[in-house]
Formats: sequence, C-alpha cells, structure tokens
Amino acid sequence: MPDPVTRAAGKLLAVRAGAPRIPDLGDAAPDEEAQAWAIQRAVLAGIGGTVGGWKCAAPPGKPTSGAMLDARGIRPSPCEWPVPPGERIGLETEIAFRLGRDLPPRAAPYAREEVLDAVAACFPAVELVASRYADPAAVPPLTAMADSVAHAGLVIGAEVPNWRELDLPNLRVRQSYGGEVQVERVGGNPAGDPVISLVWLANHLPTLGMHLRAGEVVTTGSCTGLTWVAPSRCVLGQFEGLGAAEVTFA
Repeated sequence: MPDPVTRAAGKLLAVRAGAPRIPDLGDAAPDEEAQAWAIQRAVLAGIGGTVGGWKCAAPPGKPTSGAMLDARGIRPSPCEWPVPPGERIGLETEIAFRLGRDLPPRAAPYAREEVLDAVAACFPAVELVASRYADPAAVPPLTAMADSVAHAGLVIGAEVPNWRELDLPNLRVRQSYGGEVQVERVGGNPAGDPVISLVWLANHLPTLGMHLRAGEVVTTGSCTGLTWVAPSRCVLGQFEGLGAAEVTFA
C-alpha cells in the first residue's frame, strides 16, 4: 500500500482532475506539520508545478499556517481567470511581498529588520480560494494545510515604490465585486501587521528544510475575511496608498 503522503496527494489530485470533492483525507490525514507540507509538495509535483511563492498567517495566540504556491497561479493584475460553470470561488484581499534575495537557513533567527531588508517589493493581492474538501471549515488545520489552505491562485497588483513609508497594519482596504463593495475596513490582517507573518515564515521554513528565495512572492493573510461568490464578475481589491489588484472571471 502507498505511504500516507502518496495516498493523500492522490486523493487531492483526483479532485483537481475533476472527481467530486472529498470530506477529508481519511486514514491518510497528516498527523504532523511536516507531513502536511510533504503532501503539498507531492500535489504540486503531481500537477507539474513549481514553487513561486507562499501564503502564510501567524495570528497571535492562534495556530499558524502556510502553503507553497504554484508559480503558474501567480498572475499580474488585471487579468482574466477561468472558472468552470457552477463552481464558486472565495475572495480575499491581502498584502503581499516579493523577496529580493534568499533568506537561507542559519542558526540565529532572522530579525524583522533583516527580513524587511531582503524584501524587494510590496503590493496588493487578491487570493482566490477553492477547497478540494466538501466542507473546508470541517477539516482539522493540518488537513487544511495539506490542501494548501484551499489556495487556488493569486492576482498581484503593481509594485509600490514608497511602500516602506506606509503604515501597513492600518491601511484602509476595500474589496468590491461587480462594482459593489463587499468589505471596507481599516487594517484587518490576521496578525495585525502583515510583516509579522512574513518574519514568521522566514524563520519557520528552515525548520522544515525549506527557505525563502529571491523572486518568490509571500502573501500574508486576508484583510477582508473570506467571501464566497458565484464567479461571473470583476473583483477589485484595493488598499489606500498601496494600489489595487483586479481579476475578472471568465
């Protein structure tokens, strides 16, 4: 019998290929974080993808989470995104960063200032969410991580030259769908400050045999929460002073 990682990846790949969504991973569910990441990597290999970035969240006092992102699913705004008829998709407006240099493993943890010094750019992003589980809210955190925390794609806005001068934790964010405002608030990042999650990821990945590399994009958690839609219109996620990311469903 195949090992649990292979079995779990097979279940998730089958859904991606058109099989019905599954309730969970059954006896192939990960029981430790390293196993969840291994399933992610196996799925990414199974779809012929490569790591182009990461999603992460490190809310104080709550479980942390992360996922590797397929480089092919990171696209510049504005763009069109195909969605099969009858499907629904989740929307999250986020603050994302691009690394300008590697942050390789080392004995001492990276300080906030060192991580920020390695960042080449910051921009708004809209993450698209589509779980391979029938009810993503019903699965345990590690099982959710095995499915890349329901990641489907990331649309990124233009780089902002003066982003280091902005108060990133307290920017006004607005998410609109078909011209109608869904969410508008100040702040909203799960960690309070998006840099907190970025620093956490930079120091956490080496404990799993991975690390951040130059050119990779890191998105740091939804500032608008998760909104599900029947995709047919244009989504605009924007931050005051940081610009916007736009995607139209086709």
